[in-house]
Amino acid sequence: MNNQITFRESPNRQTHTLRLSRMKDELTAMLTDLHSYRCEPCTPDMHKQFLELDHNGRKLSQTINKASDLLKDSVQFSKEIGDEVFGVIKKYHKFQENLSSYRSEAIVHH
Repeated sequence: MNNQITFRESPNRQTHTLRLSRMKDELTAMLTDLHSYRCEPCTPDMHKQFLELDHNGRKLSQTINKASDLLKDSVQFSKEIGDEVFGVIKKYHKFQENLSSYRSEAIVHH
């Protein structure tokens, strides 16, 4: 009985917990970069993009926190929880792409 892996200690749970934790840290760094002088909006369109990125980044941070809490509080690791985590990962990658595009445009304007 002691040699069995409990549901709270399963490799999938640990992997997803680590992924979410790293995404949260990286997202914090990305939002800090977004608010740096290098990414100041120079045009009305860039200002709109900046506001959208800021809003989406904060929303993504909340989503990551909710997924982490769900993972931590659940007794069993289920397919639904795995799907939720993969959904968060997908949103994270989309945010990364959008921020990278915005950053490239900001560099051109500075």
